[in-house]
Amino acid sequence: MKDKSRKYKIFRIAMLALTISLLIYFCVWNNNLAVLISSFREIHPLWLLGAAACTVVTWVMDALVIQTLTGQARPNDYHYHSAFRVTMIGQYFNSVTPYAIGGQPAQFVVFLRQGIPSGIAISTLVQKFLVYQTTITLFSLAVIIIRSAFFLSKIQGFFALAVIGFLYQSASVLLLLLFTYSPKFTTKIISAVVTLLTKVHIVKKPDETREKVKGQLQFYLDNNKAMKDNRQLTVRVYSYTFIQLLALFSVPFFIYKAFCNPGAPVVDMISAQCFVTMISGYTPLPGASGAAEGSFLVLFRLFFSEKILTQAMLLWRFITYYSSILVGAFFVLRTGQDKMEPIDLAKEAPQG
Repeated sequence: MKDKSRKYKIFRIAMLALTISLLIYFCVWNNNLAVLISSFREIHPLWLLGAAACTVVTWVMDALVIQTLTGQARPNDYHYHSAFRVTMIGQYFNSVTPYAIGGQPAQFVVFLRQGIPSGIAISTLVQKFLVYQTTITLFSLAVIIIRSAFFLSKIQGFFALAVIGFLYQSASVLLLLLFTYSPKFTTKIISAVVTLLTKVHIVKKPDETREKVKGQLQFYLDNNKAMKDNRQLTVRVYSYTFIQLLALFSVPFFIYKAFCNPGAPVVDMISAQCFVTMISGYTPLPGASGAAEGSFLVLFRLFFSEKILTQAMLLWRFITYYSSILVGAFFVLRTGQDKMEPIDLAKEAPQG
């Protein structure tokens, strides 16, 4: 118990140090904090609150998706506050790891600590990722079809980057669909991975491990079929995800209005933010650092004056990215102190 307590203490200290370091970097780099403070004199507070509310809506919708998908396997046993904790811990680790690869493993650990069987946890996370990637790909495709001509007429050279981002998103969807609808191919991949892990002495019982993973895969496939057959549930999770993305992409518009700008180019600004997400999505740095800021400055120069463009970018970055680190850190730092959630989910998923 002492060793476990010591590990949790080290973990909390490391996460706190990482969070503080990222915030200090944001404040000190290029004098960002001073620029932000000076901009508050020009900002309409209600519109700024609207931008912050959009970010909160993205978290709320994300948690609703998690609660809905987990609830299909264990109805009435999984509560919203538990789902919101999974969301915020995922937000934190997505923000501080390259390609956002740390979010799902961290969420899986939280699920287990909450008493959720591993099969249900895997099923929920894979289904959620598939829904998210499918929705953002369709959203991006719609934006490319509807508004690409407008941006091409204004900015040269950006479209190739957007297309690369779109293809990257599409490839993720195709890989997940292959995982879902081609169990034989997936089983071969699992077997190859287990063999590799056995050779490097990470897996000690390869046959037993293969059978266990295959059992979890079959549980996922069965659970995914149940979701596909449940049209009402499918509509709900895709609707929640669409609202999540719409709120995320609307943040720049609220910042635009916060600076008392005239007009309401909301469709164009949502489209511009979608392009920013496409362009920065394949950047191998935490939070897509550099690509996110750079693409924002290029695309939103169409809407913001040069005088306030940098201020708008910093506000957008703080509201959509650093706020996830700050709020997520609160949940991460509590992880080591939390007790298991009182949920009656003792039975594990079928093992084959």
